[in-house]
Amino acid sequence: MKAKDHQAINECLDEIYDGISQLTNSVIELQNLNLDGQEEFVWHQSNAQTWLSTVLTDAYTCLNGLNLDHSKGGKVKATIKAKVLNVAQVTSNALALFNGFASRYKSSHQG
Repeated sequence: MKAKDHQAINECLDEIYDGISQLTNSVIELQNLNLDGQEEFVWHQSNAQTWLSTVLTDAYTCLNGLNLDHSKGGKVKATIKAKVLNVAQVTSNALALFNGFASRYKSSHQG
């Protein structure tokens, strides 16, 4: 493996580790959602959305780093790209579902 490929993969792994931490933070925020109080709900909802959005940013940063390197990179890079793209798609779906839930919750609790 070329040095550039090795560096791109290591940088991608750093992004993945950051994403794991951010997903953990998202789960903590979701566990702290208080459906009884609008103000507290909005605080935790905003935090969860921020963490989930950051996971997407990290995934695409990883993918961009792998794509900017024009060497072939072989099976390792292809496998990493496929897995990271899957994480990005699942996270995007989770964020969309959460946004829909938050929107419905807020509209039903306006007053």
